Amino acid sequence: MRKIVFLVALGLLTFACKSKKSTVSAGEVDRKMKVGTLIQHHSNAFPKFVTVNGSISLAHGSEGNMSSLPALSFRMQKDKAIWFSAPLGVAKVFVTPEKASYYNRLENTHFDGDFSHISDLLGFEVNFENLQRLLLGQYIYDQDTSNTKIILIDSQNYILQSENINTLKTIYGITPKTYRIGFLEITNTENPKEKSEVTYTYQKVDNVLFPDTIKINVQRMVDGELQKTEIELSFKSIRLNEKVNFPFKIPSGTKSIL
Repeated sequence: MRKIVFLVALGLLTFACKSKKSTVSAGEVDRKMKVGTLIQHHSNAFPKFVTVNGSISLAHGSEGNMSSLPALSFRMQKDKAIWFSAPLGVAKVFVTPEKASYYNRLENTHFDGDFSHISDLLGFEVNFENLQRLLLGQYIYDQDTSNTKIILIDSQNYILQSENINTLKTIYGITPKTYRIGFLEITNTENPKEKSEVTYTYQKVDNVLFPDTIKINVQRMVDGELQKTEIELSFKSIRLNEKVNFPFKIPSGTKSIL
């Protein structure tokens, strides 16, 4: 259940709209595109909003054997807070730039600490900003022309590669016209079998482009064996820029999993 709770935390920043959405076309690539120009276009495409209020559905599993959770409520204030609640408040997650916290009344447990559990789940290290970027379809780590290069331009994507983040090699597929990420792959260069692959679909919400679905496939070594995890996020009933609050208090008597 602990991993399930943090799976949900990964989905708190991506969004869909039940009534105001439209198909996003791919556009055409510019084969003369320079890496610095592409990075700037991508940075400028970051979604512009203050708060989000909505719901999320999540499926997870392995080897194609997926199970779903009930719909969850979530709220977010950009760059400051992420919150979600299971039905009747039996479990909640509250994430800020400083820490990630949750409680689960059904298991009588809580966590109040760093991003290590989320990083372990994803297969690579993240903080609040990295997580926000991942779930909004933006580059995860800072990019510049000194550590990033265009390795291929195909008919649908500009494909960039970066290798400056510890032992990680990151490949991004950026779509023309929107300059958002269509896919990304993060590989552990010390153990290439360990990698995470993410694919996105998008829609417009009040003229703001957000992910519609996000599929995450993680491969990692556990006790000498290759373990595969699949996560699929879908988002509904989005309302932008409303006033939100984040009620969260760890119940007394719950056991810390630290």
